[in-house]
This record gives sequence, C-alpha cells and structure tokens, in this order.
Amino acid sequence: MVYSKVKDLVLKHYGDAVYVRSDAQLAREEWLIPGVKFNRWVLPVSAFFIQICCGSLYAWSGYNAPIEAAIYGMNGGVDRGMASTTFYIAVAFFGCTAAALGPWMERKGPFIGCMAGTALFFFGNLMTALGVYVNQIALVYIGYGIFGGAGLGLAYISPVSPLQKWFPEYRGLAAGFAVCGFGGGSIIAPYTQKYLIGLDYQLDVVNNVNLGVPLTFVILGAVYFVIMSLGSLVLRMPPPGYEVKGIKIDTVKGAETAHQDIVLHNSDDVTDFSTSTNKVDNPPQTDFNAHFKMTLWESIVSTEFRLMYIMFIGAQITGLMINSKIQGIVSTQFGKTGNEPVNINAILGVLNLLGRMTVPYMSDYFQNRKIFFIISCVVQFVMLGLIPYSIWNQYYGLFLFEVFTIAYFYGAGFGLIPAFLSDQFGSKNIGPTHGIILTAWAMTGVFGGLIFTAVYNSGYNSHYYALEGATKKTWNPADYKYHVYDVDFQWILAVIAVGLISASLIPNSLRDRRLPKAQGEVFRFRLGPRLVRFVGGKFVIVSKADEDKEWGAYLASVAKGQTLAAEQAFLVSSSTA
Repeated sequence: MVYSKVKDLVLKHYGDAVYVRSDAQLAREEWLIPGVKFNRWVLPVSAFFIQICCGSLYAWSGYNAPIEAAIYGMNGGVDRGMASTTFYIAVAFFGCTAAALGPWMERKGPFIGCMAGTALFFFGNLMTALGVYVNQIALVYIGYGIFGGAGLGLAYISPVSPLQKWFPEYRGLAAGFAVCGFGGGSIIAPYTQKYLIGLDYQLDVVNNVNLGVPLTFVILGAVYFVIMSLGSLVLRMPPPGYEVKGIKIDTVKGAETAHQDIVLHNSDDVTDFSTSTNKVDNPPQTDFNAHFKMTLWESIVSTEFRLMYIMFIGAQITGLMINSKIQGIVSTQFGKTGNEPVNINAILGVLNLLGRMTVPYMSDYFQNRKIFFIISCVVQFVMLGLIPYSIWNQYYGLFLFEVFTIAYFYGAGFGLIPAFLSDQFGSKNIGPTHGIILTAWAMTGVFGGLIFTAVYNSGYNSHYYALEGATKKTWNPADYKYHVYDVDFQWILAVIAVGLISASLIPNSLRDRRLPKAQGEVFRFRLGPRLVRFVGGKFVIVSKADEDKEWGAYLASVAKGQTLAAEQAFLVSSSTA
C-alpha cells in the first residue's frame, strides 16, 4: 500500500513535464526587451554569467583555512578538516536539488527556476557570514552547505535545459556554453575571496586582515545575486512546435535520419519503402521519432541511463577530489606559499572551462559523446596513477601537468553529459535527467569526500607507523608528507576503472538500443564498428551488410505498422462520419 503510493507520487513527479504558457506570455517572450527581438544566441551569454557565479563553489578550498582561523583561532594555516566539510554538503544538496526539482523547473520554466536558485544561494551566503561572525561552524554547514548548495543546483540546471531545446542541431556546443561559465567562476573567485578576506589571513589575522570572512560572504553573495537575477531574465523555452533542421525537442538522436537506413531486401513480409510509388507512405513521411522517443520515466529507468550514471561517477570523481584539496596539496606537499596555491586553483578553473567548451564541440563534429567519456576515463586513470610518483620525487612540473589534464577532462564531462542525455532521451527530458545524473556527482562529493578525509586522517595513526617498524610508534615526517594521499588515490583509481567499463557498455546509437534481438541472443556489444552477439554460448560477429539489412527491415516494418494504423484510423473516422 505504502509502496504503491510512493511509486504513484514518483511517477507523477517524474512524469512528462509540460510547460504551459499563455498566448500573452508567448508574445512577450518574442522580445528580449521592448523594441529588441529575442535571439537564441543571447542565451549562451546569459548562461555563461549565471554559471560564473555558480562556479564560485569550486573556489571553496580557499575559504577553508580563513574560516577555521576565524572560528577556532590561528594555527599556522594547517587544515583542520572542519570547513572543508561544507563543500561536500553543498555538493550533496547541489545534486539532490537538481534531481528533485528538475521536473518542477521544466513545468515552471527556467526563469522561475533560476530566480528561486538565486534567492537560495544569496540567503546561504548571508547565513554563512552570520555563522562565521558568531563562531558557529554549524551555521556555515547549513548556510552554504544546505541553502547555498540547493540554490546552486537549481540555478545550474536552469540554463542547460533551454539551451538544449533552442540548439537541437548543436547539442554539444549548447551544452558546453551552458556550463562552461562554471569553470570561469573557479578562475575569478579564488582571487576575489583572497583579496577581500585578506592576504594570508589564516596565518596572521591581525596584520593580514582586509574585510574579513563574514563581510566577504555578504559582498560576494550580493554581487552573485545581481548577476544571476539579470541573467535569469533572458532565459526562456522555445515556442510550441519549434524545430531546427527537422529536429524537435523530443527527437532521439538517429530518429530524424532513420528513413535513410531502410534498405532493399528480399523479405516477403515487409513492404519495400525505398521508393515513393508505394501505396503506403514512403520513409520520409514516417514519424520514426514517435516510435523511438521515450517518456521521462522510461528514460530514467532504462539500462543506458543506469550505465551513464555509473560512468559519470567514474569520469568526475578525480577532478572533484582534486578541486576540493588542490590548494592544500600544493602548499603542504610541495611547500608553495603566498599566491601560488590560489594561482594553481585558478588555472584548474581555466582548464575546467576549456574542457567544457572544446570537448562538447568536438563531440558534435565526430557525432559521438561516448568515445570522449571513454578517453576521459583512460586519461584520468593514467594521470592519477602518476600523481603519487610526482609527489614522492617532488616533480612539481609533472604534478601540474597531471592535475591540469585531470581538470580539463573533468570539465569536459560536465560539458558532454547534457548533450549525451539529449541524444539518448531527447532534449524534452534534459532538465530532469540532467538533474538526476548530477546526484552521481553529489554522491561522489559526499561519500567520496568523507572516505577521502577519513583515509587521509587515518594515515598517520596506523599505516605510516610501519614505515619505521611495527614496534616503533613513531614515523618519519618526510615519509608521511609525501605518502599521505597514496591510499586515497588508489581507491579512486578503482572507481575510474568501473566508470570506464560502464561507459564502454552504453548502447549509445539508436541501432544498438532498438535493433531487435536475434533468436537466442543473451547480450550484445560493439567491437570497434562491428556488432557482436552472444548467442548459444558463443560470440557471433555480425557482418556490416547483415546488420544493415536487419536494421533496414526493422525500420521498414515500423513504417508499415504506422501506415496501417493510419489507414485503419482513417477508415474508422470515415465510417463514423
């Protein structure tokens, strides 16, 4: 009984989201401002500035030491591991809010969604300022972690959905523009935070203070509120019936060109649709998308969505952990002080931004998102595997190359995933599916961050005693310093490997997902361009010609079925009349 009610509520919430607008609202949305017609190319600019503000989240590591110094007192800048918890809480509520309110945003529209997120983020900054002022870390957790994270999650997805709908022919480019500003925020925010708070504030509050921590949150929160509010005014969904080059908002990638794949064959039970002289509709008149499109619920419970969820964890975990700890790693492991840790944090933001812009565009050119996720996992696996070697031997240049590469592909994953989801399930479902898949990132931030911190903190308690002998309860500070992250990097490597396997198994083309199974087929996969079936206990490689013939016959049968259904409907209506 309870299960049934819960299921009904979930189905109702994640059912197909319909955004209803009046004629008056549609007329208003034709204009950007009075006298200036709306043009879809202003949307990427608006999204960029909104995301710059959201991207300040990635500069949180610069707050850790100043907040702890303000609340607990100076200790030479050593990370107590208290303020950093705020980042993981914010990531958790970021993802969960995006997932829970994605359908709500689709029903209410991107303007209301973005403004609600903006207000929550502003309130979170004000509460954080109060928490630091009264020396209560719990208020920081609640303010920035819960309210701020929730606001960022809602504001983040609000520009993504309309951009995927307005640019169906450039889904990768639209996704890159929609989220690239997030990387830009991590470039600017470290410097604004540092100079507003004061240089080396955590080392000497008396002599290095400028405006201090509380006032910094108030000022930046207000600035973010103004910029995000102005950006939200531009956001809007396309009008009903909008399409570009035959691609609509609910078009599943491949459906718009399916008629081109119908081939001549000798099967007597399937009509030849290769010419326009048939009595039935020819292929271009067949609505294949009506057959292949998926509801929101069908999308989120599909096998490919589950595989994409696991893939996203593996592709993003390394960058997330590195971003949350980079300033501490640079200062404690390599002895860099002053502006150096902040500069490195900012450069990571640059690479993050470039990854979000360039890789999605390349995926448009090659018409393949999956291969870029596979490349991302492989490259990050290699780079992370080399980082301990760089730290042990103090190869700072090599370390920077490794983390910069990780940041690039970390950003690429965020730029790719909206387009990948639109390809698989149609851009009509992008808001909710994108929100739900961001919980993968959120779970990584919470559980990954907690595991990372716990392993880090336990390093000097037991593991590193063995460096000087089991009976000797002391350890070499140098050994501790250069090996403290080893175990953390090892378990993250395992997570990347699982993500790589999942990415490889995703059926990303319409043919792989919908081609009917052969008799006795258990599962299938691609070996390069060739389809491989597991049938009767053995692997069978299908020739390209046979695969094309099967697919063409299947599409022809779909077209024939639609024609017969249309004819029957016509006969029924005629007899009724």
